[in-house]
Amino acid sequence: MHNLFKNLSSFALVLCLVLIFAVTSLAKIKVGVISSQTSGLAILGQRQINAAILAAEEWNEKGGINETKIRLIIEDSSDKTTTAVTALDRVLGKNVCAILGPIYSFQLFAMFPEVKKEKIPMLSTSGTRKLTQMDNRWYFRTYPHDGITKQACTLYAVEELKSKRPSLMSVTTEYGKSGYEIITNILKAKGIAPVAETWHEKADKDMTGQLMRIKRSDPDIIISQAHPSDTAIVLKQQRDLGIDIPHMASSAASMPSVHKLVGEAMEGVYVETVTLPNFDPDPNIRAWTKKYIEKFKKKPDSFALLYYDTANFLFEAIKAVGPNRTKIRDWLETTRYKGLAGQYRFDQEHNGAFFAIIVQYHIKDGKAVPELKKKYDFTPK
Repeated sequence: MHNLFKNLSSFALVLCLVLIFAVTSLAKIKVGVISSQTSGLAILGQRQINAAILAAEEWNEKGGINETKIRLIIEDSSDKTTTAVTALDRVLGKNVCAILGPIYSFQLFAMFPEVKKEKIPMLSTSGTRKLTQMDNRWYFRTYPHDGITKQACTLYAVEELKSKRPSLMSVTTEYGKSGYEIITNILKAKGIAPVAETWHEKADKDMTGQLMRIKRSDPDIIISQAHPSDTAIVLKQQRDLGIDIPHMASSAASMPSVHKLVGEAMEGVYVETVTLPNFDPDPNIRAWTKKYIEKFKKKPDSFALLYYDTANFLFEAIKAVGPNRTKIRDWLETTRYKGLAGQYRFDQEHNGAFFAIIVQYHIKDGKAVPELKKKYDFTPK
């Protein structure tokens, strides 16, 4: 009898611990985070995941959201649409109230049908213009779309650098196609036609053919739209081939990881981006950058900073209305948020940011250092 009582007591204790653990787990506010942790796309993806982790930890250190801790459900989207959709299914299986999504538009497009079906808010920092033209009220963009950043880089090339014979290099992903369309439309409005246009796959390792075609066309500038790894290849091979004309690169060229790959070839390169956390004089951004580097042992980029703002914007929404998907969406649609990088307010299409900057890089003491050339603000009046 004594052993029976002892066994029953042990069982009851274990059962209580299991129930306590279950209740604790249920009590946490679960938010999905989907981004690339593997493949070449992890250069951007992991930095964004780090930014979300940092934001969640800061909230949890202060007690969480309304005294409930945040639990991030993190899944790898790698570099394929199938992997991204699988990651979405896994996150949804954990009953999250909202999702911080990947930056890559080809993955987001693949996830949209399920996002709409499940009626779950998804926020991301993708710049592809078409994303917010898909009649999807559950998706929110917190990065200036291509219509903002590509307008800035094209106007700068034409108005400040006085380009009359631009050439275009674009990646075949939706990002590249979107940027190409916007840039060519702006050039057309200015009465200018590209003297050469080339395309490449995001995994291509040799751009010699494209660059030699451009060289033969005798352009006065190269405007490129590419992801980090292919941007690095383009910039390095342009220098190796002796094509000595200005290069206006997409925001991927603002990443420290790209600078390491490109080296001295970053000298003189123009880049369109939205913020540069490693060089911004704002004391709040400098403090955040220092904290990020101390925790993750690597420098953040503009996408990481805006992803951090995005996470905080979402957490504020949950704080205001609770972990209710519809209420979170409605709150985001009607609320302005001041983040580290700037002001966010969603328009009818769910575009939330309208700022851009142009910088030019110079090599100083072996490092690529940006010089701010011009700020653009296209915020609707």
